[in-house]
Amino acid sequence: MEAWAQENQKQMDQLRANEQFRREFLQNLSHEFKTPIFTIQSYVDTLLQDEPDDPLLRRKFLEKTSRNVERLTALLSDLDEISSLERGELVLVKTNFIIQDLLKDTFESISIKAEPKNISFSIKKGYEASIGVNADKEKVRQVILNLFENAIKYGKSNGTIKAGIYRTDDKRILIEISDDGVGIAEKISPHF
Repeated sequence: MEAWAQENQKQMDQLRANEQFRREFLQNLSHEFKTPIFTIQSYVDTLLQDEPDDPLLRRKFLEKTSRNVERLTALLSDLDEISSLERGELVLVKTNFIIQDLLKDTFESISIKAEPKNISFSIKKGYEASIGVNADKEKVRQVILNLFENAIKYGKSNGTIKAGIYRTDDKRILIEISDDGVGIAEKISPHF
């Protein structure tokens, strides 16, 4: 009976953790949607109200609007994948790989975006030792790529992006990506 109670408690704790994760995910998702929507709305309102005579300025606003529409489309695609995963319809292709190698390769693939701002990438001291994982490498790459792109976009010139890899237990690791930029909050309002 005691073993059953312990197992039941573990399941309840897992359900609570999952619910907390869902709440945090939805809060983050709300923020991720608000940023491009606010930006699109600002550019469209400016074009409709002020009707700038400068064709280059109009084009600049439309290009920025288009990039934010692409961002929304990508977010919706991510949501579709998450929904498919929760329904058991998304197949994960798990392989063995070294997480530090994936981090380095992913940054290298977009380093051209970091060059104009002279942003460098490193793995935190003490976390360089190879850690093998078994996961869907391309899905993990997508997440890391998104984090790197945001760190470059909102990072400061001559800044750094650092990764830390922590073992949380025998089966899981936590990857931390940090930068020394000002953050998104100060960058979301368009400048006219």
